[in-house]
Amino acid sequence: MGRQRRLVTGPLRRALALRDGGCAFPGCDRPPRWCAAHHIRHWADGGPTSLENAVLLCGHHHRHLHQTEWAVRLGGDGTPEFVPPAWLDPDQIPRRNHYHRRT
Repeated sequence: MGRQRRLVTGPLRRALALRDGGCAFPGCDRPPRWCAAHHIRHWADGGPTSLENAVLLCGHHHRHLHQTEWAVRLGGDGTPEFVPPAWLDPDQIPRRNHYHRRT
């Protein structure tokens, strides 16, 4: 998709659902159908629409990510991880959602 499209649909949406299993925010159990794709590097800032730049988030956590100092990135294994703000965790240890993991 790259920069041609902003919205995540079709095969890319299915790939996100398979990878994330639902809302990727730590501890959230919302299924993929309740989630929207979030660009890790915002599309307006030049971020591509790709699996490597997207994560599924429920409405609550999507708004939370935009309105707070939490950050999201993909870990070395391609799994979304969330970095809490320093006031919450001075060490800013990344957190993952283990609810949807099939292992």
